[in-house]
Amino acid sequence: MASEETEAKDKEPGRFEFSFPILTVRTKAFGGVFDRLGALHFSRFASWVALAIVPVVAVIGLYLIVNSLFALLWNPAAGDFAREAGLGAYLLLPGLNPFLPVFYGWFALVCAIVIHEGAHGIAARSLGLEVKSSGLLFFLIIPIGAFVDVDEEQLKKASARASSRIMAAGVGGNVVVAVVCLIGVLAIVGGLTPIIDGAYIYEVSQGLPAEAAGLLPEDILVSIDGLKINRPTDLSAVLGNKTAGDLVEVTVARGDNWQERFTTNINLTVSENHTVMGVNASYLLTEERVRNYVTVTPEKLPMYLVPPAVAPGLVPFSDSIAIFYTHPLGEQWTVFANTLFWLWFINVNVAIFNALPIYPLDGGRMFNIALKSVIRGKEREKLISAITITVTGTLVLVLLLTIAVPFIT
Repeated sequence: MASEETEAKDKEPGRFEFSFPILTVRTKAFGGVFDRLGALHFSRFASWVALAIVPVVAVIGLYLIVNSLFALLWNPAAGDFAREAGLGAYLLLPGLNPFLPVFYGWFALVCAIVIHEGAHGIAARSLGLEVKSSGLLFFLIIPIGAFVDVDEEQLKKASARASSRIMAAGVGGNVVVAVVCLIGVLAIVGGLTPIIDGAYIYEVSQGLPAEAAGLLPEDILVSIDGLKINRPTDLSAVLGNKTAGDLVEVTVARGDNWQERFTTNINLTVSENHTVMGVNASYLLTEERVRNYVTVTPEKLPMYLVPPAVAPGLVPFSDSIAIFYTHPLGEQWTVFANTLFWLWFINVNVAIFNALPIYPLDGGRMFNIALKSVIRGKEREKLISAITITVTGTLVLVLLLTIAVPFIT
């Protein structure tokens, strides 16, 4: 009777399973997609490429984790930042992680999981293994992921190379999508045209000469006495050669897209032994920011893992900086840039996490398969199990320490 019920369920085109608060929508509708894509010769080649990618990604992930732990132990500023960000910063969940935008974050997260699971399904079919079902996961009505149910019995009986290629496909798919999206981000940023350069005035001090002369917050300081001002240090250098009572001619840009020019004279004064006009300005240097972002070097790669909310002045398409640029894509260029960035960011993080040799993640299962391929002898199973548990436990401990250290030191 039980087997008949199971057979009936397998024949159903789709099933809804609800275990509060998770809704699972299970279907066989995507089986044809996996069959068609798995039949391509490219799919077999791609699974070999993915197999080579996973160890590299795992090493990168281990380096980042260990480096983060040492930074937290030896750099008080890193600990302060982690405490201020809170525990949610360690979760790749928009709404809980303070740095992940809700819309872009959820869209990219769902895409990353669909890509990851879909790649497993395609690789399985390319190697002749059955995909029993696939589907979507919802938190109540909010989509949070996807799954592909590869036949576990066939997977256990498959050769070490075949099963490893299937495990590696998910990470490989995420890496490929991440790289393509990062290239897209760099292409968009490379097409940016600065509206203006100068020093951005974010505050005008009350009662000081700049306020009396009519300068306003959000003005851009263009020049002083005909000398171009590109950065706050330029401003400091000019004022360093002046004394209280000197009259300087200041030009600022303001209005829509800073098209208007306003020129006035400011009678300098002294505050805290410094000659001042009474403004606080920040770096703009839009051309330099674009050049910095699109010049890719190995030492700069970590920069592309910095969310715009963490270092807005570093990222040309951040909310606070994007207003200073135009683009051939029109006013919606930031939507394209942010969509591609978050697809890059979340795909690469999903890839790194799954590549770690932590069982039962993909990397952990591949590590276990590799051990079975090289270890022989009577106590083989016990030794493999002991090594797998030890490596998994050690890495989980390091991850927990990385999370806990800022809150206990």
